Amino acid sequence: MNVSLPVAKTTFWPTVRQRLLNREVRLFGLHLAIWLVYDLVQSYVLLYWLPIDPQRAELIPIYKYRNDLWTHARITLVASTVYLLTVHGNYFIFRRLLRRDSIGAIIALVGIEFVYFFLLAVMTGFYYGYTGLKLDNGVVFSVIVFCWLYALFFVGVRAYRASRRNQRLLHQQKMEAELAALKAQVNPHFLFNALNNLYGTALSGDSERTAAGIEQLSSVMRHMVEESRHDRTPIQKELRFLENTVDLHRMRLPQRDTIRVSSVLEWDEEPTPSGRPAEIAPLLLVSFIENAFKYGISMDQPCFVDIQLTVRHGHVLFRCRNSIISQNRLESSTGTGINNVRQRLALIYPNRHKLVIHDQHGVFDVQLTIDL
Repeated sequence: MNVSLPVAKTTFWPTVRQRLLNREVRLFGLHLAIWLVYDLVQSYVLLYWLPIDPQRAELIPIYKYRNDLWTHARITLVASTVYLLTVHGNYFIFRRLLRRDSIGAIIALVGIEFVYFFLLAVMTGFYYGYTGLKLDNGVVFSVIVFCWLYALFFVGVRAYRASRRNQRLLHQQKMEAELAALKAQVNPHFLFNALNNLYGTALSGDSERTAAGIEQLSSVMRHMVEESRHDRTPIQKELRFLENTVDLHRMRLPQRDTIRVSSVLEWDEEPTPSGRPAEIAPLLLVSFIENAFKYGISMDQPCFVDIQLTVRHGHVLFRCRNSIISQNRLESSTGTGINNVRQRLALIYPNRHKLVIHDQHGVFDVQLTIDL
């Protein structure tokens, strides 16, 4: 992906992957350390504090290796490392399947957990065979069940914490998007142009256009204040909001042959494949439109903004193209708005969207598809 102004190049995803990898390595190391400390404390208690029946002692590893603690430590380290690798791997598979949000993924997850139970049984049998511990069916089965339940508990706790963390991050990104949209729409320059155009149309006696402009401006403000409070908004409302936003930008532009603005926004009333009404995260697409008008319009040079948005059966196809004016390149841009959209898409529609941005031949082209 080749991205430049008005969206600054970003290393967001590589950075996120590296942070997640480092975080997983640290978490595994901490998990292993806690597991080994627990085994050390348990072994000490069993050896020196709790009297054990000699027949039961044959079932406990620390008693078998009480005269060779170094061998016991090595076996424990290897066994714990292998087991915890399967625990973390189980969570990784769970996280990957959960992102697909489908019945097939849930069925696959249940099947994988049964396979994992069988894998634990094989690993436990190998452990008993290598150490030469006395076999007791009840004890062996208890060990397998404990290891399986512990892995499920680990997955559940991490999934819950990840969900809470994503909710907090999503709320933060949503607030930033709301603030960015409010800054774009309610800044004095925008309001001055909109009100000045409304004033001009009022003086010219064009009362219908004046009333329409006031209605559009109030609708834009109302949508940002009300709908932005929700995680989802009906697709019809969001598209009308985008239409009003485009119309307000049109209103402030003079009627010239060198300025071309076109927009086609269409949607159907069909539900998504899951049967739910089509809804979308509010204020998700407005940053692309704001950027298009900010960097694609000039009063002195030929320019254009072309917006196409179609929603069919819960599938969003969005494309926004605009000319890039040389003088507008001089304006500072950190790409914060677009990067915010990237992060919101990753959180709200993981594995259900595709965003492609090109900047070439003086045209900035954004293409986005979303499965609602």
